[in-house]
Amino acid sequence: GGNTTVIGSERGTASATSTVDIEGGNVTLVNVSGNAITGNWGGFYGNISGGLQLTDASANTFYEWTVSNLTGAVVYATIGAVTFDLVAGTNGVQPAGVNGVGTDNWTNTFDNNELFTSASESIAATPYVDTVGGLRTYSLYDSTATALVYAAKAVDDTTGFDGSTLDFQMLVPATGTVTYTFYLELP
Repeated sequence: GGNTTVIGSERGTASATSTVDIEGGNVTLVNVSGNAITGNWGGFYGNISGGLQLTDASANTFYEWTVSNLTGAVVYATIGAVTFDLVAGTNGVQPAGVNGVGTDNWTNTFDNNELFTSASESIAATPYVDTVGGLRTYSLYDSTATALVYAAKAVDDTTGFDGSTLDFQMLVPATGTVTYTFYLELP
């Protein structure tokens, strides 16, 4: 599992409207630009911490191994519980709301594939997306739980999309309000 602490949440703003006056008989060259905010995707980012412990049922620590560098750790997020019977997510397994023809659809977002590796997994041809700052989110599928799983590989103390120091960034489908369950795999 993975314990979470929400520090804050925010949303950008779309481009404002503007007006142009025109007089009859004139032609006016107008270049128009703008940015909209997606309603189909959300992002998680932050830092991770953890260690490996030998404990009893009352959580009394018998021994603890410290993880000093979390590069190689993986943060997983899914809707509901999973068994971690993971295979590569494919274009045929897409979340509702992002499988249309829009610019921000699933295939335009997860448009790369590579080998996904972690301490326990090695999955060929896994779709991924690079978020701003170069941190990747991988799309996986739990074939037993029939659930999509998103995985963000950690890079200890790297520069994130907003210039802050963080360990991971993860892009996930979020059409409306969605509850994700988090898991952390240490290196």
